[in-house]
Amino acid sequence: MSARPAYSLRHRLVWLLTAALAVIWLFAALAAYQRAHHEADEMLDTQLTQLAETLLAIVEGGDVKDFVKELHENAHTHTVPIAFEVWREHHHRIRRLVTSAGHSGFDAEIRPGFAEISHHGEHWRIYAVTGKDAEYRVVVGHAHAARERLAREIGFSVLVPGAIALPLMAFAVWLGVGRSLRPVDTAAREVAALDPQQLKPLDEAAPLPSEIAPLRSALNALIGRVNEAFENERRFTADAAHELRTPLAALKVQAQVALRAQDDAGRQRALAQVTAGVDRMTHLVEQLLTLARVDPAVAPSVATLVDAAETAAAVCAELLPLARQQGQTLEAELTAGCRIAVSPAWLRIALRNLVDNALRYAGAAARIEVSVTCDRNGCVLRVADNGPGVPPDERERLAARFVRGESDSEGCGLGLSIVARIATLSHARLVLGEGLPRADGGHGLAASLHFPSTG
Repeated sequence: MSARPAYSLRHRLVWLLTAALAVIWLFAALAAYQRAHHEADEMLDTQLTQLAETLLAIVEGGDVKDFVKELHENAHTHTVPIAFEVWREHHHRIRRLVTSAGHSGFDAEIRPGFAEISHHGEHWRIYAVTGKDAEYRVVVGHAHAARERLAREIGFSVLVPGAIALPLMAFAVWLGVGRSLRPVDTAAREVAALDPQQLKPLDEAAPLPSEIAPLRSALNALIGRVNEAFENERRFTADAAHELRTPLAALKVQAQVALRAQDDAGRQRALAQVTAGVDRMTHLVEQLLTLARVDPAVAPSVATLVDAAETAAAVCAELLPLARQQGQTLEAELTAGCRIAVSPAWLRIALRNLVDNALRYAGAAARIEVSVTCDRNGCVLRVADNGPGVPPDERERLAARFVRGESDSEGCGLGLSIVARIATLSHARLVLGEGLPRADGGHGLAASLHFPSTG
């Protein structure tokens, strides 16, 4: 499946923001045009009203003949953009006294007030007003085509600057987005410059937008985990190589002894040593593989609610034959119903290592007790023995890799390290303390896993 092609966040943001600005500007322009048209209508209606009232006052208060004469004299030099006419009713006869230049006259039957009429194929807005004694009537009008022209002029006066400003706004958006994304480019260059063999966290002091800063923090956390995994791998490889070198050398020596043996008894003793060495190597490899599965480089298993008593009983039943073979006593005191949040596989590995350690180091005829207790604070899994024990100042070292206690048992020193790692990943605690009492007054070793309460 082919990967999706990468896209430019800068280009996408510029296009989206510019398109949004264009749409908003378009709606604003339409609203401005509608508002301009409305304002033009109101302004022209006001002009019609004022002109009609003024003409009516002139003809009612002065000499009509002088007014008509002066109007005709000025008609050619001062063109009035509004058509008007004056009517007079005398002895029940209505006649038109005067009309504006270039105007053919409206119909006589026009009622006072505003009206919409069709005159010579054009749509007109007219206003008529009559005097107090109804002798004079003034009619003024304005063609809608002129009104539309005036509205367009007003609208264009608003829209043209906006249309000129739109490309400037797009350019400003492009500059602003580019400047805002500059820290992202810087962070990308820092990541590209990282040395795979020596990863270093990104500079936390460098300013970053709040939307990008969590990504840098996540990258630094990932770099920290990768460095830790690399360090664990290097340490694990070095320790494993060191621990494997000695048993392999011993196996080679025993094999050479078997080859040079002159009698069957010597050859059998050497081969027995080889078999025992192979067993130790097998146990070491198994422990190394187990430890690798619970290292930080591997994702933790999914935790579920597990009955600790059931798991402990199963582990004890599995290792009981080995305890009897070594003349040891393996007892279990389990409280049913203790449920803890842990991976079932990891809990089984941890308990098996604790019990196996006790069987290996406690010695022949030793007594090992496995107990599970729980209270409101959590659950405690304890494996105690009455073996030689470990001094208090040395117990903390036992959880390190390849560290053995002072015992004749040839363990590999990984059991408690595995248990400690599982405890850390399961939010539990491994505690080493005094175990069961011995006949000489001393105490063996006890290893306890403390799990928090699930309630």
